[in-house]
Amino acid sequence: MKKIWKKGLIIVSLTTILPFVSCNANQENSNASTSENTSESTEVKTNFEIVKEFMDSFSIDNSDAIIQNIYLPKKFALEGVVTWQSSEPKVITSEGHVTRNKEKDVPVTLTAIAMLGSTREQRVYHVVVKKVNETAEGKIDEAMSQFTLLENNTIDRDIMVLPRVTDINGVYITWETSDASIIDLKGNVYRGNEEKKVTLTGTFSYGEYRKKKSFEIVVQTKADDSIPVIDENDSRILNKVYVASVVDIVTAGLDARPGDAIILRDGTYMNVEFNIERSGTAEHPIFIFAEHPGKVILSGESRINILADYVIVANFRFENGYPSKDSGVVNLEGNHLRFTNNVIKEYEIHENDYKWLSLRGRFHEIDRNTFDGKTTGGSLLTIWRDDMFSQDHHIHHNQFLNYQEAGGANGYETIRVGTSTYSQTDSNVLIENNLFENISGEIEIISIKSGRTIVRNNTFKTCKGLVTARHGKNDLIENNVFLCGREKSDGSIERIDDTGGIRMYDAGHVVRNNYMQDVETSSNTRAGIVVHSGVNDYGDTTVMNLQWTPFNVLIQDNTIINSRNSILIGGKYSIPCKDVTFDNNLVVSPTYGAIRYDKNPVNPTWINNHFYAPTYLESNSAFKDVIAPDWFSTAIPQLIKGENGLYKIAENYGASNLTVQTSETTGTNY
Repeated sequence: MKKIWKKGLIIVSLTTILPFVSCNANQENSNASTSENTSESTEVKTNFEIVKEFMDSFSIDNSDAIIQNIYLPKKFALEGVVTWQSSEPKVITSEGHVTRNKEKDVPVTLTAIAMLGSTREQRVYHVVVKKVNETAEGKIDEAMSQFTLLENNTIDRDIMVLPRVTDINGVYITWETSDASIIDLKGNVYRGNEEKKVTLTGTFSYGEYRKKKSFEIVVQTKADDSIPVIDENDSRILNKVYVASVVDIVTAGLDARPGDAIILRDGTYMNVEFNIERSGTAEHPIFIFAEHPGKVILSGESRINILADYVIVANFRFENGYPSKDSGVVNLEGNHLRFTNNVIKEYEIHENDYKWLSLRGRFHEIDRNTFDGKTTGGSLLTIWRDDMFSQDHHIHHNQFLNYQEAGGANGYETIRVGTSTYSQTDSNVLIENNLFENISGEIEIISIKSGRTIVRNNTFKTCKGLVTARHGKNDLIENNVFLCGREKSDGSIERIDDTGGIRMYDAGHVVRNNYMQDVETSSNTRAGIVVHSGVNDYGDTTVMNLQWTPFNVLIQDNTIINSRNSILIGGKYSIPCKDVTFDNNLVVSPTYGAIRYDKNPVNPTWINNHFYAPTYLESNSAFKDVIAPDWFSTAIPQLIKGENGLYKIAENYGASNLTVQTSETTGTNY
């Protein structure tokens, strides 16, 4: 055990060696830790051996026929880094982004330099990027060859995304199910006490060409959906160690094993950094928690850094301090980690930028926490995507409160899923049943930069910003409630500038059964629902961090009440959205126009919508040559307040069966 003393910071490490994690593009999970075996015998390898093992393990699939972005790792082991050079950076960048030539196949030489300490090794990889396939059949065949519906064709959630487009070539997909009582066409998954099987059949289309492919899906049994508060009575605990000082914590951590619970007595612990590098198991995680929830306060430069699997951290309060590193107050790396029933409150130095919670690895659960009073840059909860593999995290029943005005700067997201680099692959992150209140960090409250992210059943109160599908395809945003105005003591509503609901770029998204009320904005980037224009042709690639044009998007069963900029189509970019379907949406706007056109959409579909406003077009629409449809009316209907406090009209239009999250249904239990 090595203790490092720096600026009064005590670093507590629960082991001194983390087993080497190999990285191979052929693996389904490049982040999978090898630390399931928790025996004490861990072979110590030299830097030369670690570098060589990494380089020997890495390969590039289908190197003679590259048709989409490829994974070029940037790090390995704990501190190993890899730099890449490309002989044709316009064809393959050093990030692995592929741009195919329209006329010929292009050979590319990729050079990797792996470094760990003073050890350095170079490898050269020869690949061929295939030219653009111009035929409809060829585009479909390519897209289908790269398409995966579910990892191992298995699902253990009650929701999944049925993609509307493929990640490459802009191929559309429609779906059939062999049994809607198991998985229906909205992606709802009905689990029971026995394992079930269902066949989902996708019809892949490009122009007039069609091709089908079926997937036999295994639906796992319904799990116990209760959210237990972690305490000393947990049946997974095999050994309890009560600690009341830093020395006790160090001693307890030296021999931590699966099933061990390190239980902190009540009190304040200053400047303690927990570096947890030993793994538990699924049956018996390693526990670190406060004996009495909320009675242990971690202050100063205290932080938690987990580099392991199956560890649960619970019941702490972080107050009167700040994180000592940009990765934040809590950094989770590994797999199957849980952070539950904790409070992080005003834990910052105001002039510094850093995260509060960073997630790497897979299958983390972040639940029942309260995050309150962040004012600095650096997204509060950051889900890193260091490769093309999914993360499968579950973020639920948390409170995100009082993230304050940032002066319009980027980097103040409350939750960020991924970055542009790997945005054209899927994260499968589920964000549900959370409360966001008094958030004004920046325009993107939740910034989605990955595919198949699900944001559902959340409530946003008095928030200046939107849920934004910024990069990536096939995101699902449903059943969310946006209460944008502030209710005053007399029951009237104070309107707040620059509020909004949901906005999107890129393709295949589903925005369904959401409720927005009292949106107030005249911006060309904010509204109740925004379908942007973009910079690339439909299905073509472009620079990863630019504005990818939306196409084949479904906007269904949403309600927008008493708002300015209820629906905005277009924006400032040159290429309008295409093939957007508006189905059974309700807009009631007594004061402002029903819809704003800044670009005329290509081939929109309008089905059974009901818009009520003084005028069809919002007055500040840039595109004004739009005739009001038959289903638009200037007769404003009476609003009826439902039991959940949300408004509706007598007819059954728009959103329904919504839950408003509150401080009682979310956050900590203390």
